[in-house]
Amino acid sequence: MSGSNVKEAINVCNNVVGLYRDLLNSYVSDFYIENHWNLKVSNSWKNFLEELTFVQVSELLNYDSQSLTYVAPLTLLCLQTILRKFSIQRKQVNVPEVFKIDDQLMKLLWKNVKLKKRHEIELMSRICYQAALKTNCFNIVDVGSGLGHLSRLLAFKYGFNVCTFEANSVLVNLALELDNKIAKSLISKHIKYINVVKPLHSSRRIEETLSSEDFLFAVKKAFANNQNNFQFGIVGLHPCGNLGSTLLRLYSESSGAKFINIVSCCYMKLSLDPASHCGFPLSAFCKQTDYQLDYLSCETACHAIENYVDKIKITGYQHLKIHSFRAALECLLAKNNLRHSAVGNVKYETGLSFREYCRKATKKYDLTFCPSDLEMYENLVDATWVQVVKFYSLRLLLAPLVESIILYDRLFYLKETQSHCDIMPVFDSHISPRNHVLSARKIARPIHK
Repeated sequence: MSGSNVKEAINVCNNVVGLYRDLLNSYVSDFYIENHWNLKVSNSWKNFLEELTFVQVSELLNYDSQSLTYVAPLTLLCLQTILRKFSIQRKQVNVPEVFKIDDQLMKLLWKNVKLKKRHEIELMSRICYQAALKTNCFNIVDVGSGLGHLSRLLAFKYGFNVCTFEANSVLVNLALELDNKIAKSLISKHIKYINVVKPLHSSRRIEETLSSEDFLFAVKKAFANNQNNFQFGIVGLHPCGNLGSTLLRLYSESSGAKFINIVSCCYMKLSLDPASHCGFPLSAFCKQTDYQLDYLSCETACHAIENYVDKIKITGYQHLKIHSFRAALECLLAKNNLRHSAVGNVKYETGLSFREYCRKATKKYDLTFCPSDLEMYENLVDATWVQVVKFYSLRLLLAPLVESIILYDRLFYLKETQSHCDIMPVFDSHISPRNHVLSARKIARPIHK
């Protein structure tokens, strides 16, 4: 996508988010207290939504679909068109496998790795290998490496020299144990593999204030390499909050960093103050145009829209009544001066009553609710829980616009720092909702004779 197209897309997304900011910045738990249905949803939308079946709600959220079984207000149809045209698309792209290796190696590497994590690290490793071929750089730093599943795949399958930075020392020690166990199995079972060098694990937290000089020093120390022109790539599989922005800054400011691939998450943990070490906005363009997001908007952008649609279509929708339970409980908490207090997570089960939900959700509080209040709110839930679900669905419909603003901002930042860059929906969003890989590599500067 060209710079002018990105600029148009982010401007449109920002304008629409601004138009519906009140809707986005509404706690669903405040549905009854703040009268969301009547004060934050237009009459035309309310009339339309009240007639929708839940299957049609799933159609509304699946904005890529052109086969609709309803006639929506023009504003909603325009919103769906904007989502299709200007938000970053979520349909998975094909990332071809580069080469096949011994099935025994993959069986060994996948041991005790969950299917979701397998899906993510297999595809991320292919993206990293493509970047390494284009930059002729096979040193890579895996930040937030956890148990080291991605780093082992990069080393043993693709031949990377890998060092890792992980803040949790317990995970680092477990990663070392797994490395040693797998290395022994490779030899004892005569399994073919690419790299004999195990990943180098370090217990280190990448702070927002870390300078590129200190980062480069830490990378060289981890690799035990003091060359002035030492080159490396960076990978981050779901760096949380500001860590994603910090990695992009360190990549852009470090002359030795040749490429970066990250998939971000937890947008609600981004710092949103431009005066601080900023998570958003990151680019000069978004700072100059004074783009702003709010905590609740960023939190909404983290939701799993495809999984929500699947649940409505496949497993039914009675379990969604839990949203209304929580909103009604908020009214009772407010009476006890506990508004917006954390409550226990309660899984919906068939026949779950509001009274039982309240008992389970407030176990840690010494609360006794008035029986007449419980009865009143149970009746209110029975009459209006569908409205709560449809209000939640409206917020979810806007979520891709917020995520697009954050990712477009990061894309702008990389373009400003002279990189070839792209955003690709590499993961299947039904498996991994945060499915976009932000990928960049430095533009080679011409050598002047």
